[in-house]
Amino acid sequence: MIYENLTEYLEDKGIADKDFARELGISVGYVSMLKRGLRRPGPILARKIEAMTGIPFRWLLLPDESSKIKSFIRK
Repeated sequence: MIYENLTEYLEDKGIADKDFARELGISVGYVSMLKRGLRRPGPILARKIEAMTGIPFRWLLLPDESSKIKSFIRK
């Protein structure tokens, strides 16, 4: 699921939630909701996350694609 993968990505890269939020132009609370699976990014936010992390936006939007993120993180 996206929230597990996003949490793992941020931890692996040593990116603090507040820094991630600032770069994306969203609140820390919204990052928390993404990480807990309470929200899914919309297309614009998914593109911003893609630009920041390199994770293809479709993997963030489509539930069946989110499993690919884990292998992407390990690269």
